[in-house]
Amino acid sequence: MTEVRMTSREARQECRVPFSGFVIHSSFSRRWRSGSALIAVFWMIAVLGMVMFTGAKALQADTDYTRTMRGRIFAKRYAEMGLELARHPAIQHDDPLLHFSSNDDGGYNVTLVSEEARLNINHLLQTGDKVLLRRLFTRWGFKPEFTAALYDALIDWVDADENVSLNGAEKREYEKAGLEGLPFNRPFKEVEEMLYVRGMDIVNTERPDWREWFTVFGSGMVDVNDASAELISLLGDVPMERVQPLLTFRAGRDGTLRTQDDQRLASVPQVAQMLGVFNRQTVEQLTQWIQFAGPIRRIESVGSLGPLQRKLILITQGGQAIWRGELPLHGKDS
Repeated sequence: MTEVRMTSREARQECRVPFSGFVIHSSFSRRWRSGSALIAVFWMIAVLGMVMFTGAKALQADTDYTRTMRGRIFAKRYAEMGLELARHPAIQHDDPLLHFSSNDDGGYNVTLVSEEARLNINHLLQTGDKVLLRRLFTRWGFKPEFTAALYDALIDWVDADENVSLNGAEKREYEKAGLEGLPFNRPFKEVEEMLYVRGMDIVNTERPDWREWFTVFGSGMVDVNDASAELISLLGDVPMERVQPLLTFRAGRDGTLRTQDDQRLASVPQVAQMLGVFNRQTVEQLTQWIQFAGPIRRIESVGSLGPLQRKLILITQGGQAIWRGELPLHGKDS
């Protein structure tokens, strides 16, 4: 019998697998271990890449948030500057100081108007006016059933009793909706309170600019010298194109509103003629609804820094501030 001897080097070059009958050479084993290590390295690189990417995105989001908050703060500061300047009794609506631009892409634009160029919601509800509010909600595209229910809910909010109007809402209806302590059963103290009335959440979604239409100050008569074209169209119950002659008259020769050559409307017959309104009932309604020089002043100051804007409102009467706040700018970064 021939004895086969292996050197120690040869012995190391082969590795027997128990019970398998196969021999795996050490060179293949080393390549297998090297391949596994390479896969592990790739996995670690991928994981580290994901961590770095996530960290970079978080840092970018934090930077964007900081930049936005800084812009909002500075935009509000500019708006406050404009507001305080416009409070001076010597400032007129055409004063060039009402507009300012800085070198850092910031500034403010201030508008002086009559607060009574809006619908006084308390006056309309307390006098039982069933024309203007229903007409307004209908023009906004709401169905008659919703309009009737919203009008009754507004009535129930300001009246002192707990008797429910036909389609309205009193304490029991609000409690069923999980709202305690409503309605207040008193006139609105500010326009924002209207948002608590049942149905106003839908108005807020469909017409986010609804706040611009209402006030809680003044006699209830609308100042047509500062009223918007849409509101004048509503008051006269005429299409928008019929309002254009009146707007042209107010803007004066240069065709730009709030300049030195602006002209002021002075009588109901003048307004009716410009709107082409000759119906006696409509003219009588205009007599009850409009005025020409509301004594309450509204200062609107829009401050900006780049694309960011903030809108502050100050309402004064007799030189004294009676309300101050901020309103959203619709369609703008704010």
